[in-house]
Amino acid sequence: MAYLDRLADRYRLRPHVRLHSEVVERVWDQQAQVWRLKVRRPGSPDAQEVVARFVVSAIGPFVDPKPVNVAGAARFAGTLLHSSRWDDSCDLAGKRVAVIGTGASAVQLVPEIAAEAARLDVYQRTPIWVAPKPDVAIPEALMRVFQRVPRLQGAVRRAAARGVELLLIDVVVHHQRAPYLARAGAWLLRSLWYRSQVRDPRTRRALVPRYGLGCKRPSVSNTYLRSFNRPNVSLITDPIARVTEAGVETVQGRERRVDVIVLATGFRLASDPENFRRTPVRGRDGFDLATAYTEHRLASYEGISIPGLPNHFMMFGPYGWVGGTWHELVETSAAHIVRVITEARRRGAAEVEVRAEPTARWTERMRSRLARSLWATNGCATANSYYFDHHGDTPYLRPTSSAQARKASRSFPLDHYRYLPPAPPAARPAAGRAASETAERTP
Repeated sequence: MAYLDRLADRYRLRPHVRLHSEVVERVWDQQAQVWRLKVRRPGSPDAQEVVARFVVSAIGPFVDPKPVNVAGAARFAGTLLHSSRWDDSCDLAGKRVAVIGTGASAVQLVPEIAAEAARLDVYQRTPIWVAPKPDVAIPEALMRVFQRVPRLQGAVRRAAARGVELLLIDVVVHHQRAPYLARAGAWLLRSLWYRSQVRDPRTRRALVPRYGLGCKRPSVSNTYLRSFNRPNVSLITDPIARVTEAGVETVQGRERRVDVIVLATGFRLASDPENFRRTPVRGRDGFDLATAYTEHRLASYEGISIPGLPNHFMMFGPYGWVGGTWHELVETSAAHIVRVITEARRRGAAEVEVRAEPTARWTERMRSRLARSLWATNGCATANSYYFDHHGDTPYLRPTSSAQARKASRSFPLDHYRYLPPAPPAARPAAGRAASETAERTP
């Protein structure tokens, strides 16, 4: 947090950031050639309009928590928490707690809750691959070297990011070239890591996934698996029938009474149409993003632009994740967006929109590469993975290296966009004074 504060101060960003504000609607005004956004603050029934020439959607991959899909949850008489909406005033010490879900959120929550709760029940539908976490302290001597030689620190960061990218690109995208890599990784985890972490053979078997490594987002932790050795922790794999007033009942008819239920049931991805039913995005000629995502396979240009949304860009659109870190994605996307806006200004254009033909060609290349990926060939049918969207595609990852993506952001043909001049004054109503030329949704 201190790092972010320093950056905000160094680049004088604070006057340009509106915190505690949610963009609940984005509508393109074709006559005025601007976006009209409704912005609402928490607890306020009214939304304020913000007019923007350009919009950059930087809402990230995980947008809204998935709705509670457990029968009877509303009847629970105890405390109901969600991993993304935590109530710090809820003291779990000495309580009976149930965690529903075993994804990345649960991997972080379970060890902490297990150390406090009198009893912890973990309800698992689909197990997750959990690898050891490299988590060593940086020696003070090395920290001093980093301070004196900042380029060395940058080199270490790039090497670490490249290591993550090797897993995402070489193992996932190029799976057919070396399928033994994923199989060897799964064997090592199952035969060595899980065996060293979980004492009870029955519990261990239940925690080991039956799908290939990489089908579902793997996680890293040095404490999650060991939590199931504790006498106060139980792994429950029987499907949940309902939540009762007093606890959780499985399909076998057994009710386990608890004081607190923690929902670690995941999030809607940015490609989920339901996000844009709650916060609509409406572009040119009646284009509606929720409808487009529902009725058509997801497509984009360079993971950033979509036809029908003029002056609108995405950081992490369909097929948009690139590189080993979020920072690489932001930097690559920003380079692309700045080139387009700069070109629009150079041409005196008030409106810029990606063309349909290059969008279709680029998307088809991404789909073709992913058709040979780990997700298509590694027994992923039972993984219940968010990598797969409601059309059965895997539009999460851009199947290129970060170097290729950076090169593309600097060299894509600018004429893949069309540029329109300002509308004649007689045809353009007063747009109002723009609050900002570029708008973002803030969490």
